Amino acid sequence: MMSMNREPQRARAQTPATSQHDKYMPLVRRIAMKAVRSLPSSITIDDILSVGWVGMANALAKRTDDMTEEHFEAYASHRVRGAILDYLRSLDPLSRKLRGASRRITEAMSQLSGELGRAPTSEEIAGALGMKLDDYFSTLAEISELGLARLDFSAREPESSSPSPEVLASRNEMVTAIAESIEELPERLQLVLGLHYQEECTFREVGEVLGVTESRACQLHAEAVHRIRARLNIDGRDRRKSR
Repeated sequence: MMSMNREPQRARAQTPATSQHDKYMPLVRRIAMKAVRSLPSSITIDDILSVGWVGMANALAKRTDDMTEEHFEAYASHRVRGAILDYLRSLDPLSRKLRGASRRITEAMSQLSGELGRAPTSEEIAGALGMKLDDYFSTLAEISELGLARLDFSAREPESSSPSPEVLASRNEMVTAIAESIEELPERLQLVLGLHYQEECTFREVGEVLGVTESRACQLHAEAVHRIRARLNIDGRDRRKSR
């Protein structure tokens, strides 16, 4: 009889907040696990989980009655990823310096592509930045290791839980443009992106496949992402000029 009475007591103790935590924490954990794989060991999974749950809590607070479960999980995933990224950006002043370097690399690639009529070489990019080639490669690796160079197809999702047809069309256009930019990359860089994003390999595992160090794999990843960004910048300017 005692065991029969305990179950109802546990059920009564299960508050709505506890129930929501149990239901959605696995989603937060999946996103956090993907994020923490490419981060320094000083950042723990518990740190990322705590921040991720803040994003989930914000999504739950803004959930409307007409949202389906599938729609809500997509919206909540965006909020969780956003909360994690905001947290990571606030951690280290070095990230501000590297974000500036990342912008300059993208701008140099875009400018050189326009001047040369082709994708610039690494030597040409380093020269335009006034950097030695080794320093350029090291900067790319640091940018990648801090998670500042990533392809995130959800990065342009709106805060609204109900995106308009115009927003959806714009998002689809961006995904198509990214896919076309990837196809124009050298085969080795395409392989790096495929292994990291589709096969979910760590940079150490990517390096093992390519026969290079983990740091070199990070550098190749960052180079690929910056070349895609530069191409998107050029395409964006061309579209604005044609209007």
